[in-house]
Amino acid sequence: MIKRIAPVGLILSLACGGGGDGGTGPDGSPSDISTMAVGEVRVLNPADITNGIDLPAGSPSGDYVIIVGNTNNIKDVEASYTVTGDRSTDASFGISTPSGLSAQSNVLVGQIPLARTPQQAVENKVRAFERRGLALRTPSNPLSSSLSPRFSTQAASMAVPAVGDVINIKIPDASTTNLCNNFITTQAVVASVSSKAILAVDTLDGPPLTVFTPAQMDSITNEFDNVTYPTDAAYFNTPTDVDGNGHIIILFSGQINKLTPPGTTGGFVGGFFFAGDFFPTVDTPQAQGCLQSNGAEIFYLLSPDPTGRFGNVRTTSSVRQGTRGTIAHEFQHMINAGNRFQNPAVSAFEATWLDEGLAHFAEDAVGRVSRGFGDLETLDFAKLVPCNTPCSQANDFNAFFFQNLARLTYWMSSPDKFSPLSNMADTSLAVRGAAWAILRYAADNLSANDARAFTKKLVAGPDTGLKNLTTVAKVPVDTIVAGWLVSMYADHLGISGLNPKYEYRSYNFRSAMPPVARSVLNQSVASYPLIVRPIGSGADNFSATNRSGTGTYYRLTGPGPKNVKVLDGSGNAGSFTGEHVYVLRVQ
Repeated sequence: MIKRIAPVGLILSLACGGGGDGGTGPDGSPSDISTMAVGEVRVLNPADITNGIDLPAGSPSGDYVIIVGNTNNIKDVEASYTVTGDRSTDASFGISTPSGLSAQSNVLVGQIPLARTPQQAVENKVRAFERRGLALRTPSNPLSSSLSPRFSTQAASMAVPAVGDVINIKIPDASTTNLCNNFITTQAVVASVSSKAILAVDTLDGPPLTVFTPAQMDSITNEFDNVTYPTDAAYFNTPTDVDGNGHIIILFSGQINKLTPPGTTGGFVGGFFFAGDFFPTVDTPQAQGCLQSNGAEIFYLLSPDPTGRFGNVRTTSSVRQGTRGTIAHEFQHMINAGNRFQNPAVSAFEATWLDEGLAHFAEDAVGRVSRGFGDLETLDFAKLVPCNTPCSQANDFNAFFFQNLARLTYWMSSPDKFSPLSNMADTSLAVRGAAWAILRYAADNLSANDARAFTKKLVAGPDTGLKNLTTVAKVPVDTIVAGWLVSMYADHLGISGLNPKYEYRSYNFRSAMPPVARSVLNQSVASYPLIVRPIGSGADNFSATNRSGTGTYYRLTGPGPKNVKVLDGSGNAGSFTGEHVYVLRVQ
């Protein structure tokens, strides 16, 4: 649900002449931005700019980015206003594209699915049911701190199966709205067992060796044992072990293939995890029942289907490549939900936007370990894809990095409409991209150089959502949003005197984003996709609506006299809850 502020009709008005009609002149007051040094960031509250943001007459030439931010801590509150003024002629100020980047992006990202929208739709349904249909405690009996009372009998009998064993599995039917009551009963053959994984193939898919070669199965389990499991555990905490066998089941089933209708373009369902598998099958004094539950940690994944009998032709190599990022992503969901299920101090699953942001963070983290990058190592496009033809590094980029950058592109194209803190995380790729980016910013700048400890604290709770993030970051939401919004413009732009807290440490987005944006937005030239609206003096109008947690970007160039005002519908100085204006002097 979107909450709207009562009609505000805010106007960001720019006037010229005589030193402005409300600025304070070069006296050092906050509203006089001519006194700012290059690289300075000024945070202005409504009380600071009752007479506007001023560039007085005689001010030297300068370039400023003005960000109107909405830091209302209530999600999805919107504030609307209009910007008036002439467009300046240089709409690409501060945008640079390294030579050769455009051609490189054509080779490497031109054929990558832009967003797994079917995957998102299924995952939305699963996560929504978990929050709606699974209670972490009963009103009369809060959950104990141990899982053993619920699964002691089952755990004692769940020895690690051997290769060739047949196990019974209940696959939640993600095409329905009640995953505890609607499921598909099947059997699966154990095809491989490693130190952390049990790889199983649905018997309906055929003998395992007709689906995967031994080398392919080893590749899957080795990556899980040596990269995905230890990385996600280090960032998000040790996963639960409700069946007591120390393993995660990785199930490949054609039933997951059926979730992508034949002929679907733009993506596919790679798989999912379901928290119902933690619960007993019937109600107990400690927990509600979920009839579908397998009492085990399970990934349900897309299966190779060379003839398309489950809907679409899927080669073994495409399934292997297409599910690498899915496993990293869903493992965070498994760890997050399991730790909250197990913790008696927790009363709710994590808020969707933060849960998804962390799961996308997991893709990034696993990709970094896979490539040998440091947790906070600055990644530009050349590091991410150091080749001009398909290569193993390009496969890693496609599996773990591209999707996050693509989703962020959608936010950068409409930063005022999509907030990282929004309930729209269950429907919007842009929100998910922004959620990953703000968590990446927080881990870079607010983690005391320990991104793993930072994300692990977020998963531990007991808080959820924005309260969880601000508690772990130890700063208010205004500080997080201000730093993030400024960084999304200033990052690696080479602005003299800029405080490092207004840049990313883990990425050079000025390098990484243009080739991805070219692919996503079908641009003729690779460019940084953040929308910054040039304003000058005159009668041009921009309408904008800022959702809480995000902002709108404008560029103002000197010299003065110029005066920018935020007005309500009556022409008076206006304000809204959470209003902050961030001014960055670029040069």
